[in-house]
Amino acid sequence: MKKFFYYCFYRIASGFSFFSALNLFNISLAYADLWVSIGQTFNIFTLACIFCYCLHIKFEFVLVFFPILVTVVVLNSFLLTSDKYFELQKKYKDEKQKKLKGWGVFFYLVFSILIGLVCIWGFKDNISFNTKLI
Repeated sequence: MKKFFYYCFYRIASGFSFFSALNLFNISLAYADLWVSIGQTFNIFTLACIFCYCLHIKFEFVLVFFPILVTVVVLNSFLLTSDKYFELQKKYKDEKQKKLKGWGVFFYLVFSILIGLVCIWGFKDNISFNTKLI
């Protein structure tokens, strides 16, 4: 799985290459890090929803989703750096079917978010959306 997430990071950062033309390369890396983190967060949250549903555990959305998001973003900010991008760029320099693999990364992100939202809707009886958190 690590190789897959590294590849997603590389393809997304390469997709934001117009920032490189503006000498804003770190912004493209930050966007790539954010999108990979969002996909991972929705995957972990979906698994947490299924687990809590099977055990009949009710939980607060904000107290589960946002700690997962913050943890994943912080961990990815240490793992997905510019050095890693340049290493991946050398590795995938001569890859075949770039466009097809890029669409695969796009659909991974879209389906991760969609499945997470469907999971929130489907398990809404176990999820509390209390907005009055102290």
